[in-house]
Amino acid sequence: QHLQSHVPQPRKQYDLCQERAQDPFGEQLKKVMERIQQYMEMPGLPQDFGTQIYEQRIVELEKRAAEMFCRKMRVCALHLRKYNDALLINETVRMIDAFQCLQQFYATKRDTEDPTEQFLATTFEGNGEAWRGVGAGCVWGAGSPPDTPLACAENRMSLQALAEDRRYENPRLGKLEEILQEHFQPLGSSRGIVFTKTRQSAHSLLSWLQDTAARCGQHIRAAVLTGAGYSNQTRHMTQNEQQSVIKLFREGALNLLFSTSVAEEGLDIPECNIVVRYGLMTNEIAMMQARGRARAENSVYSILAKANSKEVSRELLNEDLVELMERAIRAVQAMPEQEYRLKIRELQQVAVASWLMKEARISERRQLHDPDAVHLYCVNCNAAVCRGSDIRTVEGMHHVNINPNFGLNYRVSSGKIEFQRAFKDWEPGCRIACSKCSQDWGMEMIYRQVKLPILCIKNFVVETPAEKRRYKKWSAVTFPVKEFDYLEYCS
Repeated sequence: QHLQSHVPQPRKQYDLCQERAQDPFGEQLKKVMERIQQYMEMPGLPQDFGTQIYEQRIVELEKRAAEMFCRKMRVCALHLRKYNDALLINETVRMIDAFQCLQQFYATKRDTEDPTEQFLATTFEGNGEAWRGVGAGCVWGAGSPPDTPLACAENRMSLQALAEDRRYENPRLGKLEEILQEHFQPLGSSRGIVFTKTRQSAHSLLSWLQDTAARCGQHIRAAVLTGAGYSNQTRHMTQNEQQSVIKLFREGALNLLFSTSVAEEGLDIPECNIVVRYGLMTNEIAMMQARGRARAENSVYSILAKANSKEVSRELLNEDLVELMERAIRAVQAMPEQEYRLKIRELQQVAVASWLMKEARISERRQLHDPDAVHLYCVNCNAAVCRGSDIRTVEGMHHVNINPNFGLNYRVSSGKIEFQRAFKDWEPGCRIACSKCSQDWGMEMIYRQVKLPILCIKNFVVETPAEKRRYKKWSAVTFPVKEFDYLEYCS
């Protein structure tokens, strides 16, 4: 309370927009997804396209298909996830951003000999062949726009034409434009942060602002601020790049940031007077952290969402949870000191016991199978590539393959990977990929002048005497891995 009396609290407002009246771009994407699911010939596939639940189910399907060595199902699942990504982008930002997401995906090099890849590529392009064997042509239902480009024989061109049609643009962007026009005047000193869910949407919002500079105002000087963690979806920012953007924002050279949650905590800019949460659904802690970025007098904290949406319901729930949290804090503060100390000690003892039990289970699980009886297969082409006994750990964390013949199974990229920091005993080498199908496998490390391939476990199917399975982390595998012996390897 004492702190709150010295820190200005922003005025909270709900900036709500309506649903799109029509979404022919999204509907056409869904029709393509239906045709891909027909091609898969699997009953019971989910139909809730464009949702997080669909994404979870299709990711699980892709994992199961990899474990079954069913390439057709796995490849279709990967493409369905990309279409679902496009629907989520269409829901969040512009149609053209969603279209470009798909176009970039299909521009990557693929196995042109694989019939499933051929079907999916021709389905996206829409040359007519892919549609013929899987049902009737793509026709809009009643009430669709009469001048909508419909020809499924030209699916990609049709999608692009729809994506460029401003009549069906995302109403959230119109509402954001109103907010920016209201708070960023040509001679004003406003500074603001727009929080969005993903790196991709942050970059898309910056691109949208640059395209609408004439309407929003060319006096808005914006940049993106996202996380430093690696992602294969969108380029990450280095820590130096983050610090540079924050410095420019603090000094006023930039006056607007499109940011992910990386800026929710600890970014202290006293001049920041407008914070917008753009279609976000998070917990009460993230809400309070974002609200705390609006530090200036008479600042505004805006919730930009669709009317009657889950985001609005969650924000209202968060307000109630904040009130409960404040009551809980007051109750803890009122506890006698002796009772407080005993409670803390009890919680710490429970936490330590829980951690010890977890470590014991992990250690026990790591002894289930003999490493020589474990085989690793490429997740994409199912080629057998090595045994568990070929794997060693460097510095207890980097899992490398020490078999000298393993190099026959992969090829390396042309340039070295660059990290922002230096390491004591090793440096990064090149990326490595399957020599048969170009599936990414990991990277090389140069450890004390020795070149070793580091394997990313999620890019492989692990076969034990009990099952075939994919893992997200090496810590979950069921066979022991020895530490790398540098002297033994060199001798």
